[in-house]
Amino acid sequence: MLYPRLLEREILRYLPEKEALIILGARQVGKTSLMLRIKLKIEKEFPCFYLDLEKPQDLERVEAGCEEFLQYLEIKGASKGKRNVVFIDEIHYLSDPAKFIKLMVDHYSSRVKLVTSGSSSLEIKRKFKESMVGRKFSFYLYPLNFHEFLIFNERGDLAELLPNGLFQDFPREDKTRFFVEEYKRYFLEFLILGGYPRVALSKDIELKRKVLEEIVTSYILKDVRSLFQIEDIAKFNRLVKLLAINSANLLNVSSLSSAAGISQYLASQYITVLENTYLIELLPPYFTNRKKEVVKAHKVYFLDSGLRNYLVGNLDFTEERQDIGALLEGAVFSGFKKRDGKAKLYFWRTQNKAEVDFVLEDAQRLYPLEVNKSGKPTRALYAFMNYYKEDKGYITYPGAFSEKGNIQLIPVWWVA
Repeated sequence: MLYPRLLEREILRYLPEKEALIILGARQVGKTSLMLRIKLKIEKEFPCFYLDLEKPQDLERVEAGCEEFLQYLEIKGASKGKRNVVFIDEIHYLSDPAKFIKLMVDHYSSRVKLVTSGSSSLEIKRKFKESMVGRKFSFYLYPLNFHEFLIFNERGDLAELLPNGLFQDFPREDKTRFFVEEYKRYFLEFLILGGYPRVALSKDIELKRKVLEEIVTSYILKDVRSLFQIEDIAKFNRLVKLLAINSANLLNVSSLSSAAGISQYLASQYITVLENTYLIELLPPYFTNRKKEVVKAHKVYFLDSGLRNYLVGNLDFTEERQDIGALLEGAVFSGFKKRDGKAKLYFWRTQNKAEVDFVLEDAQRLYPLEVNKSGKPTRALYAFMNYYKEDKGYITYPGAFSEKGNIQLIPVWWVA
């Protein structure tokens, strides 16, 4: 069964446009399933074709050039009077994907709509040397957010009660309050084992762990190492584990490089590789006063808690874990990225180490958001509100919606 993803609606919206659509994301996040589901949804209206460029014969057909490729599609039943939708998986395997897309969009967009996928933005950037302005729209598919996780676990009833937007747009009526214990149970699993589709769909806990191990070892460490020709495998692995341990903390490249036994330059290069293969992401600080606030350091987050927990060697199911705060914070961060990757998101930290986990900025105002287990406001949250003259603060925690004066408490499953 192909389950729906939130990104599906956005991609369908852009199908009538001439531009090629590129779905980017890490291995095993469900790019192929998403394309196949869209194909099933539209194939009664449009002739559809699917090619996987990891298969040598499919790669050869596309590499042969646009004219040859179009002739192949006609032999396979492509329509001459209707627009055909062609799904191409792992387009970065092409020797020159930019040239192929450019030619197809510039000369054949009335006959063919391209929907493609890629697993490495660095590889795509390297190969997309030509200008692609006006020829592509990019979309980012992440591991499941909590809403999708519930659907994959056949709990669409619980998923329906969750909002779709960012927290400042949420309705003030909390219908999830009647099912807090159920949300807590599913959310703990989501927090420990993460949101990779194969993990979510596996019914047995031990099988989930085994699938997670396979994703880490086969698709991440091996794929990333081979794709970017990383020579010292042991030190690269050590850096990845150190980043996992430090997830939700300030990124200190000097300290990490020393602990991993590599140069700061090489550590920075490896971090860039991990960012561009969608495994980690950096969060910048919010500041207006260079003397009082942190202005350079970023925080680092793994985009999937299951990968992070496997790498640190702790898949224990308990809310009493010492790292539960970091896990909650990481789930909220990845929830922001999955809901709106373009959101202006920061953290706030003063030189005196007062810290607010997240600051969301929009055209109207700033939204300071704390993440904790207790739901209790911190001095730092009030300090930020006072400093920036914001009359409302927010806390997300594993509990029901409520308000305490000018502090709004939000269930963490609304955000993750």
